[in-house]
Amino acid sequence: MAPFRIPVSCRVSAVSRVFVLYLAWLVFLLAACPVFASEQAAQWRVVSDKDGIRLEARRIPGERFDELRVTTSLQASPKTIADYLLGKYLDEKNKNISRTFIQRGPDMALWSDVLSTSVASDRCYSMRFERHALANGAMRVTFVSLDYAGRKPMPDCIALRARGEWTMTPTGAGTRLTYASLTDIGGSAPAFLVHRSLASAAVSSVRKVVAGSSGLALPRGIGD
Repeated sequence: MAPFRIPVSCRVSAVSRVFVLYLAWLVFLLAACPVFASEQAAQWRVVSDKDGIRLEARRIPGERFDELRVTTSLQASPKTIADYLLGKYLDEKNKNISRTFIQRGPDMALWSDVLSTSVASDRCYSMRFERHALANGAMRVTFVSLDYAGRKPMPDCIALRARGEWTMTPTGAGTRLTYASLTDIGGSAPAFLVHRSLASAAVSSVRKVVAGSSGLALPRGIGD
């Protein structure tokens, strides 16, 4: 497995910013069933609660990084949000990502990505999104990472693990949206950068879905 590479001349602040953007796009691609459920999992703790978006985290035994949960409310319907997740959400372009769709339909999508940045080894992963109808009009879009489907462009491309879910529960005013995710980016990335960046990326991902499914312009910096 190739080591995580950061040029010695880079300042931590600059690397942190690029790493946040890198992980933000990573999390944007992810979205699944209750994540790594465990009777021994710690209680959720509030990390931030600002502008109607609540971020929580908890430790999962045996995992390197926290499971994250983000909740918010919006006026779009559960179906509209699910349609966005399986549609435009996956079609967003990014200069750092090479994507190949393997199978795609209105209720399921399977694809492979190679994500390249200047501060880390490439990440190669395949991902599966799947829509599930729940009771009382609620919906869930699950995701899980799979073994990479296709020929890796570089032999040292690092595998990524992730799974989680987007749960859309109808309310009188619209939808209560809950995003949960547990991600291990692999490699030997500095823990302090990963913890902070994954949390920032999770909130950014929710902001993107709120804007996109509501027909609004994406928040500045998210669509870069």
